[in-house]
Amino acid sequence: MSTPDPMNHGAVEASRQIAAPRQVVYDAWTALEHRRQWFVGPAWTEIERSVDLRVGGTEIAHGRFADGTESIYTARYHLIEPAVRLIYAFDMHVAGSHFSVSLAGVEFEDSLGGTKLTYTEQGFFLQGDYDHTSRDKGTQGLLDQFVTHVSTLTARPGQRVSP
Repeated sequence: MSTPDPMNHGAVEASRQIAAPRQVVYDAWTALEHRRQWFVGPAWTEIERSVDLRVGGTEIAHGRFADGTESIYTARYHLIEPAVRLIYAFDMHVAGSHFSVSLAGVEFEDSLGGTKLTYTEQGFFLQGDYDHTSRDKGTQGLLDQFVTHVSTLTARPGQRVSP
């Protein structure tokens, strides 16, 4: 019997100040048409995508990277308070292997000039040296993509939005 990779674990915490109303930020975080714009990896092609935003509902993001590696994100919603907070658990599978299991929470708070988004994740990482530091780097990149996407939703006509 082979010895499995050690199970790394840890927390990821990140926040962003976003110059947009809380409802706009929440909708951009939860609606499928928006998630398709920002919740993607580099050179990732979508194979299957769905969001069933209700307690007990699931989200699936299945795609393929340019090198042919497939990833499948599967989440289940546990708490939904629209435009206030979400709690969901998710699994990541990469190249056919169970990669990670996480519990995540997102809070949306009014703040001066817009919305403060706070993301917290407790994860268990099942492959090699990948750990919460690695996940944090990816999460920071996704949050940057999210903020850029939200800025396109709130730009005035004719206003240029930089990436």
